[in-house]
Amino acid sequence: MKKHYPLLAIITAVTMWGLSFLSIKVTVAVLPPMTQALLRFIIASLVLLAMLLFDKTAVRPDKKDLPLLIVAGALGITLYFFFENNGMKRITASSASLIVATVPVLTILADAVAYKSRLSGRKWTSVLLSVLGTYFIVQSGLWGEGGTGDWAGYAMMFGATVAWVVYTLATKALFDKYSELVIVFYQTVFGTLLTIPFAMLEKTDWAAVTVPIALNLIFLGIFCSALATYFYVYAMDALGISLCSVIMNLVPVVAVTASCIILKEKVTLLQLFGGALVIGAVYICSEKAESNTIKKVAGEIS
Repeated sequence: MKKHYPLLAIITAVTMWGLSFLSIKVTVAVLPPMTQALLRFIIASLVLLAMLLFDKTAVRPDKKDLPLLIVAGALGITLYFFFENNGMKRITASSASLIVATVPVLTILADAVAYKSRLSGRKWTSVLLSVLGTYFIVQSGLWGEGGTGDWAGYAMMFGATVAWVVYTLATKALFDKYSELVIVFYQTVFGTLLTIPFAMLEKTDWAAVTVPIALNLIFLGIFCSALATYFYVYAMDALGISLCSVIMNLVPVVAVTASCIILKEKVTLLQLFGGALVIGAVYICSEKAESNTIKKVAGEIS
C-alpha cells in the first residue's frame, strides 16, 4: 500500500491546486485582493513553520541568501497574487486556470532567452502550441458567447504568469542549496510581510465575511499553500519529475470541471480546444524533463 502513497500525494496536490481557483474566485468577491492574499499567507506561514520544525533536515539560510529570498517573496507571493487575485475578480476561474497552465512553457522560453540555451524542436512545438491555445482561450473569453470583453482581467493573469516565470529564473540558484520546503517557508514569510502595505490601502467589509468565505480562505492557506506543496515535493522525490510534470497537467482540468459544476461557469468549445493545446504543449515540453527549470515551476502556481 505504501508504494501508492506518492501517487496519492501528487493526485491530492493536483486536486487542491485545481480547486484553489474556485476558492480564490469566491473569496475575492468579498475580500479585497491583497487583504485576501495577506490572510491566506498568514495562515500558510504558520502551517509551513510547523512543518519546518518537524523537518530535521531543514537548514537555516545563509545571511547572504536572504536578499534573494526576499526577492522570491516579492515575486512569487506579493506580485504574483496581486495580479492573480485582481485578475480573478474580472474573469472566470476556468479561463484563469488555463492561462496559468502556460507557465511551464513560458519558463522554458524565458530560460532560453536569459541563458542563451538552444530550443529543441520539441520545445519550439510546445511554445507554438501554447501561444495558439492561449489565443483561443482569450479570444473566446473576450468576444465569444458570454465573453466579458474585460482585457484587464486577462492582462492581470498574464502579469501573474510573468511574475512567476521571473521568480523561477531569479531564484534558480536557491534550489541547489536548500530544500523546497525551506525556500517556500521563507519566501512565504517575506512575501506576506511585503503584502501588508498593499492590504492597508484596501477597505474591507468584514461584516460580509461569512463562514463559507472563511472556510475557503482556510482551505487556501492550509491545504493549497502549505500541504499541497509538501505533497508535491514528496511525490516528486518518489516518482520523479517527468511523471509529476505530466500529472500536473490535470490542474486546469480539475479547475475547469469544478468551475462548471460548482460555480456554473460556461466554457466554450473554443476555450476547451485552446486549453487542450496548452495542456498538450506542457506535456510535450515535460515528457522527457528536458529542462531542469520545470522542476521548480509547480510549487505555488495557484
